[in-house]
Amino acid sequence: MQFLKLLISVSLLGFIISCSVNPVTGERDFVLMSEDAELEMGRAYNSQVLQSYPVYDDSQIQNYVQSIGESLAKTSHRTNLIYRFTVLDSPEVNAFALPGGYIFINRGLMAYLSNEEELAAVLGHEIGHVTARHSVRQISQAQLLNIVSYAVARKAGSAAGDLTNIASGALVAGYGRDMELQADSLGAEYMVKQGYSASGMINTISTLKEHEIYSKEVSKRRGASQQTYHGLFSSHPSNDDRLKEIIKEADNLKQITRSFNSEEYLKTIEGMVYGDSEAAGVRREDGFYHKDLDIRLISPRNWEIINTPNSLFFIAKDGEASLQVSVSDQVRKETPKEYLERLVSGDLYQSKALLLGGYQTFSALLEDSSGTARVAIVFKDKSIFTFYGTTKQNGVDINRFDSEFLAIIESFRGLNSNESKLAKPLRIKSYRVRKGDTYRLLAEKSSIPFDPEQRLRLLNGDYPSGNLKEGSLIKIVE
Repeated sequence: MQFLKLLISVSLLGFIISCSVNPVTGERDFVLMSEDAELEMGRAYNSQVLQSYPVYDDSQIQNYVQSIGESLAKTSHRTNLIYRFTVLDSPEVNAFALPGGYIFINRGLMAYLSNEEELAAVLGHEIGHVTARHSVRQISQAQLLNIVSYAVARKAGSAAGDLTNIASGALVAGYGRDMELQADSLGAEYMVKQGYSASGMINTISTLKEHEIYSKEVSKRRGASQQTYHGLFSSHPSNDDRLKEIIKEADNLKQITRSFNSEEYLKTIEGMVYGDSEAAGVRREDGFYHKDLDIRLISPRNWEIINTPNSLFFIAKDGEASLQVSVSDQVRKETPKEYLERLVSGDLYQSKALLLGGYQTFSALLEDSSGTARVAIVFKDKSIFTFYGTTKQNGVDINRFDSEFLAIIESFRGLNSNESKLAKPLRIKSYRVRKGDTYRLLAEKSSIPFDPEQRLRLLNGDYPSGNLKEGSLIKIVE
């Protein structure tokens, strides 16, 4: 009976496939989803994104991106859709599209773009994913594999089914090279029809590749695994021969020329938040300041502070040790010591209770099956701050870093009036290069908390060794 249901399902899917035409190619396409279902899925995913990521609170920038995106969408293969372009309040360098025309770009990516043409390249690329129904095709392939997995599992046992599920997961992990190139081709076409140069696509890819190279170098310095950038333009280099051919073909479509310059773009993003938002807490020099939580923490010299959505990390040079800080709500009436003893299963020693900024604190060394760690609990108002410090390898003596762990923990306190000002986010400013200016000198004056010279170079397309030109307008961070 179950196998009969499976055959019926496959037959129905085949009917859907036979009736599906790709809006871009006009050819029959491998999709198991109607346009109505695609739009409904997009609405659902869009709600999830907006619940998970805050929208950047700047109507001028939002309207600017929407206007450029709409102009490109007017020339696309799916003009029947209503496209929504949203700037997210995230420092991550990324953009993505959902089924049905929901397109997102992080302010973190906008900071590294040099002009409107590069922004159009990003938006055009994402529109291309929508018009070619790439996400729908990915989902359809995964669905078919799951059906096959079910049939195989019925015949050969769960192991075979699991293998097929693994393949399914790998398939939907990201767009393949062909889809990315098609999105490039479509994006370039839409750009050119609106008067931009398709070469902006290559410039944008080069910018993102430079950021990826820098990120790998930073990961290596931390002693962490190198992170490969997944997402926008990730599947091919900027000097790809097929990409160059695509750009050449797109430029042949040019009928009008749009007038724009990089200074106009810089003036548009003037004042945009760079790096941490106020809601996430702000890193400045060797300190971390959070207005809503009303806390500050100070890092040891030459340690890096990494701010993630769920935790704060203090990383020693070369990544030999790290201290993680997280926050949660109090749910029981108990002391920090009682909370920690209830939380851990190992042995606690060298423990002590103290007051930090007037707040109850308990600190100890923890020995368990994973090694030795410095732990601390701070009760502030109705929040619990948990500190967990470890070395990179169990064989490394924690006493080499315990004084630094304790220094970070004991720097915990509420914000004073001067520190409240430091809790405000950094912002992008435009700056006219003067005679004698260098990236090194500007970095010395910059508020960027980590690697300011290289980050300024990245912001202005001069990574790793470009030089400033007197009179040019560049981005700085204050």
